[in-house]
Amino acid sequence: MHDFLQSLRKRVLLYDGSKGVMLQGRGLRGDEAAESWNLLKPEEVKDVYRQYKEAGSDVLQTNTFPGNSVTLGNHGLGDKVADINAAGVKLAREVAGRDVFVAASVGPTGLFLEPAGELSFELAYGIFREQVKALAEAGADLINFETFSDLNELRAAILAAKENTELPVIASLTFHKGSKTLSGNPAEVCAIVCQALGADVVGANCSGGPESLLEPIKKMSAVASVPLAVKPNAGLPEIKNGKAVYNQTPEMFSSYAQDFIACGVRLIGGCCGTTPEHIRALKKELAGIEAPEAAIRNIPAIASAYSYFVCGADDRCKQLPLWLKKPADALTAGDFDEIITAALEREAEGADYLLLDFGDLCDFRVSEFASSFGFSVKVPVVVKTGSPDVLAKFLRYYPGRAGVVPTGQTAGSRAICMHYGALFLPER
Repeated sequence: MHDFLQSLRKRVLLYDGSKGVMLQGRGLRGDEAAESWNLLKPEEVKDVYRQYKEAGSDVLQTNTFPGNSVTLGNHGLGDKVADINAAGVKLAREVAGRDVFVAASVGPTGLFLEPAGELSFELAYGIFREQVKALAEAGADLINFETFSDLNELRAAILAAKENTELPVIASLTFHKGSKTLSGNPAEVCAIVCQALGADVVGANCSGGPESLLEPIKKMSAVASVPLAVKPNAGLPEIKNGKAVYNQTPEMFSSYAQDFIACGVRLIGGCCGTTPEHIRALKKELAGIEAPEAAIRNIPAIASAYSYFVCGADDRCKQLPLWLKKPADALTAGDFDEIITAALEREAEGADYLLLDFGDLCDFRVSEFASSFGFSVKVPVVVKTGSPDVLAKFLRYYPGRAGVVPTGQTAGSRAICMHYGALFLPER
């Protein structure tokens, strides 16, 4: 089989569509876990895969979207994570053969991360690690993280995949009005952060119909250094007899393909409500489209969870350091409010980014500070520290893409920056 990323560089690949709507038509109840059918009714699942392959899909997505221990646990299946995910890959592989890629579908936990919720970053990481390891060991060709609405949760998922598998990663989010996620993350920020962290493809899925994803994809395209993926719903659903019904026709759904391809999309398919007929219509539409050569950008951008800044060659920007009388005392005492308040004041003064200089300080709760600071402060940060441990912890838990000014062990700092996707900057 050809390499997935190599194939993606050569041509537009066609994804499949919804599994849920197809399985519901075969008797899946609303209170059932769709992925449990990987074990209970494998032939039904395989037939859905088969229909999408016959419709022209180049990539089949496993029936494992909510296959994590949290969601499965709600159905009394928390101890079946490995079995259910492995079965999903096995069934897809039996249908895919050697001509079609198998993408391991992984969705969010359904819980809120700290500080908005009670799920810690490391617990989320562990949940995703368990699922992606099972999927990778079963023989998936790539991992598709999709329908995420919190960029920081997606960061935990990407790290779990990159640190525990060698598979290509797609990072896809769902957007609302203003091209922002439910957690307030703009589309451009999502692309910058995810691709820097190691995602091989970034994109958008679910939301509304294809018309609702054009703007987020255009915004991603402006900053993307990797190919884009899109999987819209078949329009907005209507509730009829207690069920969600999607009414967008395959012809209307596929009519947006040209616009997406022009924006740099190289992987296109369908999400909720789509069927093999929608994919067949997309296949027909793609046959008449000549995709432009993929633009490869390397934009030196830093980002918080809410905004981004492109560092120019001469760096003409309003950079404001956080001057505090006794920053070490505040950090070691865990008085993060004082520092965050100062940061918000600088933000209000119009700073493009903030400079956090930790010096040689290392005796403070770095992970908690990085999370709290990143959740509260909207502008990006550049950090300086003489401690590799502080640098690694800050970059792991800061919910954006920080800039780093080297001090001391430059080689070690550069390796840490590469691992976490930080922007390595010259001394300033």
